[in-house]
Amino acid sequence: MKLPYIPQWQRNLYLISLGVFVASIAFSTITPFLPIFLKELGLKNNTSLWSGLIFSINSLTFGIMAPIWGSISDKYGKKPMMARAGIGMGITYFLMSMVHNHMQLFILRGINGILSGYIPAAITLVASSSRPENLVYSLGIVQAASAVGNITGPLFGGISAKLLGIRGSMMFTGVLLFIAAILPFAAKVREEVSPGPKTSILKDIKSTLQNRQLVILFTVWLLVQAALMAVYPTLPLLISSISPENAELYTGAIFSIVGVSTALGAPLVGRIHKYSTSSILRFSLLACSAFTALQGLSASILTLGTVRFVFGFFNSAVTVAGNVLIAQSSDKGSQGSSFGMLNSIMSIGSVTGPIIGGYLGDHLGLPYSFFGGALLLFAAYALSMFVKDSESQEYYD
Repeated sequence: MKLPYIPQWQRNLYLISLGVFVASIAFSTITPFLPIFLKELGLKNNTSLWSGLIFSINSLTFGIMAPIWGSISDKYGKKPMMARAGIGMGITYFLMSMVHNHMQLFILRGINGILSGYIPAAITLVASSSRPENLVYSLGIVQAASAVGNITGPLFGGISAKLLGIRGSMMFTGVLLFIAAILPFAAKVREEVSPGPKTSILKDIKSTLQNRQLVILFTVWLLVQAALMAVYPTLPLLISSISPENAELYTGAIFSIVGVSTALGAPLVGRIHKYSTSSILRFSLLACSAFTALQGLSASILTLGTVRFVFGFFNSAVTVAGNVLIAQSSDKGSQGSSFGMLNSIMSIGSVTGPIIGGYLGDHLGLPYSFFGGALLLFAAYALSMFVKDSESQEYYD
């Protein structure tokens, strides 16, 4: 029986999405258990502070390195960057399973951030290998794969931690990252590298920042990421105030439900042909702003869960449309630099967002962190009015 022909761009998409799924499982397997691991290491004082530092250092070092890895990927390819990130982080997780104190864990988390970049490289590879008419669909599939992996990861983490302990679970994570690293090569994912004239990394970054459309999109993403993270410090507290007797159960469910709607919604964005990508971005930003404010007004777990679920659909549309516009606004030979800069900008939002949300929640009341996030999203919507659709010039089948 003859197998049906699958175009190269589609074959690339499915194989890379599988790698993103595996990598996302790995990234979310250990993260929920790091505070518990600190206690196992014997840390008795300032556990919350060190938990925050260990989470933040990974984002900080990743944000510093993202534009550099992005520029290198333009010159040498995205597949090597996926392999570098997967193998490098896999080794780091094996080393983390052997630490004896919190300082060693802190240092290794920083190194892990330096070596990160698997999913940004995967997104860039999909963007550069998809035909223009399939770009929205392709990035929606990758986003869905990442969301499903993030939902599945904590489940895998809980099972592996129960069976193997947290150290054994870290080793399991390292194995998953090795699999993700070799998958594009073992599956013979095709990539064409067109590096163009040789330039320095700093010149690549400077050239990216001279693109007005990209600068606007980067600013929109900064506001969006800060808004998303602004509610993280207070969302568990809001849940606890609504239902103190089942706070732990509901917190896990409320956090996960956005991932479910994101996984469902991301592929659907590619089926919207009536409106332009920039219009989808603007409408989704406005809807995200409204539903973020409604979260702060929720008086029951059912209402909060429903609002978060609907929010996830619009958030997935923002992510997919934003990635598409960045891919369209970049030359094929500089998409790695563009997405690298994007991830650096997002890291800034990941650091500033919780600070803003925590301050508003402490000084004005828990709902105000949501109102602050809604205001940031509305500002992103206003700025998106200056975003225009453009088409990338070079793609291959």
